[in-house]
Amino acid sequence: MSQTQTINSVGSISSIQQKPLGVLLVNLGTPKEATPKAVTEYLNEFLSDPKVVELPGFLWKPLLKGIISPRRSKPVSENYKLVWLEGGSPLMVYTREQAEKLQARLSADNASRPVIVDFAMRYGEPRLNKTIDSLRARGCEEILVMPMYPQFSGSTTGTILDYLGRYNAALRDPVNFRSIKHYTDHPLYINALAQSVEEFWVEHGKPERLLLSYHGLPQAMVDKGDPYFDHCHLTAKLLREALAEHNVIIDVSFQSRFGKAQWIGPSTEGTIREYPAQGVKKVHIMCPGFSVDCLETLEEISMGIKDIFEKEVGGEELLYIPCLNASEGGMNAVQYIVESNLKGWR
Repeated sequence: MSQTQTINSVGSISSIQQKPLGVLLVNLGTPKEATPKAVTEYLNEFLSDPKVVELPGFLWKPLLKGIISPRRSKPVSENYKLVWLEGGSPLMVYTREQAEKLQARLSADNASRPVIVDFAMRYGEPRLNKTIDSLRARGCEEILVMPMYPQFSGSTTGTILDYLGRYNAALRDPVNFRSIKHYTDHPLYINALAQSVEEFWVEHGKPERLLLSYHGLPQAMVDKGDPYFDHCHLTAKLLREALAEHNVIIDVSFQSRFGKAQWIGPSTEGTIREYPAQGVKKVHIMCPGFSVDCLETLEEISMGIKDIFEKEVGGEELLYIPCLNASEGGMNAVQYIVESNLKGWR
């Protein structure tokens, strides 16, 4: 390793070996197994976060653990079984692949300071605190955290940032964290999405409508200032511009509605139910807010929404365009964003 000059606590200059930098990709989380027990454990942790469900804990947690998780665990576990891969849930498999590919790219660039890339989940395993512990044990005192959410929400990226603050608050010698708030409008992200769509159209032809389905959010969160809704529409605007030459109408909708509160809309299901009456029979759908495919994209959209459109409401064809996952374009965006945010450290 190369040497650096550092002033120690008594003001003398000492020559020390440079320690590695940590890069940590963080996604939402996943059950360990496609079983009711594992799903119950995951839902209890995920939905207990006050940034995810903004209800008083003394009211919400008994309802969650006594009624909601027990009722949802079996059907949700059955849905997971439909998409489960040999290496685990799709979200786990593809996030791991992203981390491995990013490590290979950063190790090949011959920079003066080595980088250790790892990944963690905000809920479930690999646990965020244990992964940070592991990076520190391997010598990383400076860690760049990249929440794998292109658009910012307090219920996703925000809760990761809160967690990092709590982690450091318990330490006498805190970690030097940097974090990436969002990459909603990053040109390489938009280019990767556009390239993904165009490659899909080369193989399958153009649709009458391209629907961008984002994960939903309670309207109350947006009313309090959460920028997520605006971020989603900004990504959509830029993608429309990138694909303008194709003359395909691009719509925006929101999926995965939960509970009885008002959520941002229009809903994905409601949108596709209306298409046939408007003369729209061929639809392609993609989920730009998900960096990797997961239950919500593979089961809810490419199976559930597809069946509704083709079997219930008179649509002819609905095809799902996969997430960027560890594709060349997607990894180009991740690498550039990471390297840009490592400047000054490396």
